[in-house]
Amino acid sequence: MIIALLVFLFLGLMVAVAPGLLIGYAFVAVSGKLSLTARILLLVALAMGTAALWLGLGEPANVLLPLAMLVSFLTTLASGAMFLGLEARKRRAPLYPAPAWQGW
Repeated sequence: MIIALLVFLFLGLMVAVAPGLLIGYAFVAVSGKLSLTARILLLVALAMGTAALWLGLGEPANVLLPLAMLVSFLTTLASGAMFLGLEARKRRAPLYPAPAWQGW
C-alpha cells in the first residue's frame, strides 16, 4: 500500500513538473530577440501563469493544490533560468582564444 502511494506521488510530481520544463525551454527558444530584463520578467509572468492554471483543474479546497502550484511555478522558473544560462554561456567569448595560426 505504501508503494502504491509513493508511485502515485511520483506520477503526480511528474505531471506537475513536465509542463513547466517544456514551457520554460520553449520560452527561452522563442524569446531570443528580447533584452535580458524583458526575458526574465516575462519568464516570471509565465511561471505565475502556469501555476495559476492549476486553479482551474482542482477545486480550491484540495490540500495538494498549493503544492502543485508551487512545484509548477518553481519548475518553470528553474527550467527557464537554466536554459537562459546555457544560452548566455554559448554567447560568451572563449576564455582562451584560438591562436591566429592553427599550425601550433
